[in-house]
Amino acid sequence: MTGRADTEPVIVRVDRDRCIGSGMCALTAPDSLALGADGLAAPLAEYADGGAELTAELTEAVDYCPVEALTLHSARGGYRIDPAD
Repeated sequence: MTGRADTEPVIVRVDRDRCIGSGMCALTAPDSLALGADGLAAPLAEYADGGAELTAELTEAVDYCPVEALTLHSARGGYRIDPAD
């Protein structure tokens, strides 16, 4: 992962058109992501709004998504952090 400071807060975005609800993200990063009532991935509040600490588990969750429905963005600048463009 490139383009970020180690202390930069991140926001998780879920492409709901791509998400298939496999649950890999919620299993890998349960403090950051959960499956919603509709069965699709949803970031927990702080990761959806103001941003929260980037963890190794969250990075792995993005990497493990079988349909690449998750992206991490800078909470400060809005630019995409992971996966790289």
